[in-house]
Amino acid sequence: MTEDNAMPDPARIAAHLTTVADVLGELAAEIEELGTTLCLDPAIIAHHVGTLQSIDLIAQKQRWLATLLHADCPMSAVDTIGVEALKARFAAPRAH
Repeated sequence: MTEDNAMPDPARIAAHLTTVADVLGELAAEIEELGTTLCLDPAIIAHHVGTLQSIDLIAQKQRWLATLLHADCPMSAVDTIGVEALKARFAAPRAH
């Protein structure tokens, strides 16, 4: 069996998922900062409040996904998700 066909090392998988979680957290912070900057302009708030709320929701979802990836038991951590629409996606079984 070649190394390419070998089963991945669990430690490397865990490190990989930790990196993914870290990047999701960084992206959430960047998106949140963008939303905060846009909120400094009253005209933007007046005309784009729904879009600004969407930006906030994106950041929240990314943070929760990062939390799941960092959790010792991602399946159990689903119960802690604070965004109900995201929590519901994990609760509903999916056909593959």
